[in-house]
Amino acid sequence: MKITVIGPGAIGLVLAGSLDSKNQVSVLTKPEAYEKLKQNGLWIKERNKKRKINAKIITEIDDSEIVIIAVKGYDLSTAVNLLHNFKGKVIICQNGLKMLNLNLEHSNDIYAIVTSMGAISTNNGVTEFKGTGRTVLGSLNNVKKKRDEILNIFSKKYFEISHTNNIEKSIWLKAVVNSAINPIASLYNLKNGDLKKEQYWYLVRELLAESTEIARSNGIDFNNEPIKLAEEIIQKTADNYCSMLQDIKKGKKTEINEINGILHLMGKKQNVKTTLNLEYLKKINALINS
Repeated sequence: MKITVIGPGAIGLVLAGSLDSKNQVSVLTKPEAYEKLKQNGLWIKERNKKRKINAKIITEIDDSEIVIIAVKGYDLSTAVNLLHNFKGKVIICQNGLKMLNLNLEHSNDIYAIVTSMGAISTNNGVTEFKGTGRTVLGSLNNVKKKRDEILNIFSKKYFEISHTNNIEKSIWLKAVVNSAINPIASLYNLKNGDLKKEQYWYLVRELLAESTEIARSNGIDFNNEPIKLAEEIIQKTADNYCSMLQDIKKGKKTEINEINGILHLMGKKQNVKTTLNLEYLKKINALINS
């Protein structure tokens, strides 16, 4: 199967690496990054091993059957604009809530992947796989045909994927959990495991409660799922820095606007409290601009 992954970042390269043994894989990058990636190649590291990803590096969509969008939330619109002539299947794998309002020019089959799999971009074109995590796939536009075909294209070494009939809830759940873990770990420069310390875990629970209420006001009900998932992620990635803090350390743009910013706006529309989301939105943006 011909598959294109848009975005040679940490998750994008693990996706490419999970597909390259049985498929013709291309990785689409920005034109300004093409020459360096072409020269250095694309690599995936795991523990002390490193292997080259068998993928073609491109700057324009080719004749793929599936396109996987694995860019940051703030680049989603740019990635979608590349698909104006594409009529195949689209899979989106990213943080935040922007994908819920995705509209494509053609009536494409659109799926989303939500994962807590760990990966770190260590160099340009190099990703370090840090371990599998809970991963679900579901349709964003009620496509039910051939979903098993989509599930089975990924190597189980990297992604243990199950199907969900309610991907919207999974997207919200991850956004709610990220709205607490990412800004608090980033603001206090913590590894994820440190968030279980009493002085930080209180802040995490407080922010989770507010974000959970914002989700509820938008028709998404959770029981104790956000707390349980936050604990699971913190435990499994205890020695890792969250993606937002990694971006800050590298001087890159973060997804704070696509996570806490959108939660603030969606809560405001429903007249529910968004004080903490707005507070951390302002603090992280101030930290970036300082």
